[in-house]
Amino acid sequence: MQSHCRRRAFLLALAFVVLYGGVQAQEASQSDNAGRSRASASAAAVAETRSSTAAVGDLASIKPVEHNVLHRPIELSDGLTHWVDRSYPYGSTQQGARPVHLGVEFVNPRGTPVYAAKSGVVVFAGADDEILVGPQLDYYGQVVIVAHPIESLAGRQLFTVYGHLDETSVAVGQAVEDLTLLGHIGSSGVALGPHLHFETRVDDPYDFRMTRNPELWLQHYIDNGMIIGRIRDEEGAPVLGKRVSVRSNDFNRDVYSYEGRVVNSDPVWDEDFTVGDLPAGDYQVVVLDEVGKIAFAREVAVEPYRTTFVDIVLANALAAATPQR
Repeated sequence: MQSHCRRRAFLLALAFVVLYGGVQAQEASQSDNAGRSRASASAAAVAETRSSTAAVGDLASIKPVEHNVLHRPIELSDGLTHWVDRSYPYGSTQQGARPVHLGVEFVNPRGTPVYAAKSGVVVFAGADDEILVGPQLDYYGQVVIVAHPIESLAGRQLFTVYGHLDETSVAVGQAVEDLTLLGHIGSSGVALGPHLHFETRVDDPYDFRMTRNPELWLQHYIDNGMIIGRIRDEEGAPVLGKRVSVRSNDFNRDVYSYEGRVVNSDPVWDEDFTVGDLPAGDYQVVVLDEVGKIAFAREVAVEPYRTTFVDIVLANALAAATPQR
């Protein structure tokens, strides 16, 4: 049953994508993902889905896009939280207190409408108590997954996931436009209170290990930009869970580099921290060493609707910070 439902959902998604110009053959990373352990029924379903996808043929590519093209899934109005929750961002464990987070959260009251971040087709809608779309059954509760006729600059098809809903308002196979109502915020599945759990995935909508940081995909607020970067030691290895402070005359925010090796950096950026929704202006990026002394400090400029990348090497504090589109 699980295999049949998943195959049907994927075929519906593929039919929709063909109308938009076709779907690209999935990349070699699928074979790597196939090696991951899952419940046997889920593994069989994944294998069948992938084989049916490959059998479609060599169709034209779906449209490649840059980042920051997704609408906020929450209405941009006063009284609603349409920015990413800063206490448990992508790649965080809250300093070891919780499992590594492979999405972001929008904390709002129960019943708050949730909208499609981009046009596409619904490939999953309803309870995940029989089909595995997370680390365990009934993890996201009521959940919607949308396939989009776009791909990243790295050539990976994009999917968005909307979890912990109170109820869903769409059906599998339904075409949705930008900002179509998908459901309403709840606390179904494994959730600590009402909120929207939002993910961006590539290639396989059912594989929660195929996530990317949603903040890289969300549209900027008016005249805002963002700072992202990576932290490496002198050997070039990532420094996990390192605090990064971003400061200006009237702004101060602390973030941490990704806290787990299961967290996926974007293949274009190769980032391990993000600081989104920053008003354009000048900022100082600071990293302290283990005894509280400044190990790195750099002045950077944030430009409207652009991303500034900061490359941090703690051993000698060398860095490059350049605005990127």
